[in-house]
Amino acid sequence: MFVNRMPRYEILSEDAMAKLDAGWRRLVTEIGVEFMSDRALDLFRAAGQRVEENTVFLDPEFVLAQVAQAPREFDVQARNPQRSIHIGGEHMAFGAVYGPPFVREGEVRRDGTFADYQNFLRLAQTSPVLDSAGGVVCEPNDTPLDSRHLDMNLALMTLTDKIYMGNVVSGTNARDTIAMGAILFGGREALEETPCRSR
Repeated sequence: MFVNRMPRYEILSEDAMAKLDAGWRRLVTEIGVEFMSDRALDLFRAAGQRVEENTVFLDPEFVLAQVAQAPREFDVQARNPQRSIHIGGEHMAFGAVYGPPFVREGEVRRDGTFADYQNFLRLAQTSPVLDSAGGVVCEPNDTPLDSRHLDMNLALMTLTDKIYMGNVVSGTNARDTIAMGAILFGGREALEETPCRSR
């Protein structure tokens, strides 16, 4: 894992930072954020945020209070303890790409397959500069959509011993990812203590 010991520079002036701060506050209060999940809308409503149709208008102090709950630094455990990493501070983690729907071989661009997915994981495993094997390093379009995330998680867990990003495109997939991680790492309590995947 790379530790960044380079000097830090304040690139923006105080005036520029103040403009950025005012800008994000205006965006969340006046323009809002659209959510396509009724559950999310209900949660924001219950938290006292203004909801109009699918748009949530956020109180900036509410946003800052939520952000403040996230830890500034934490550890992520890998199947191989020597590959566990520390996130935050001066530590920089590097991971494989996320989300390509296609694979290119020479001049041919085609849909990704599960065999491609497995090969990309093997490449990530052998790369000394990657701390994370990634997650959806390509979309394996030849596997059933309803169980694809299970196959992908199993491949991440068995073809690499680095940290990985499980599949979180739906609540069901996220729950399955956590359940599989709990099996691999000794139970839900172990995951509560130290997460096994990046998000």
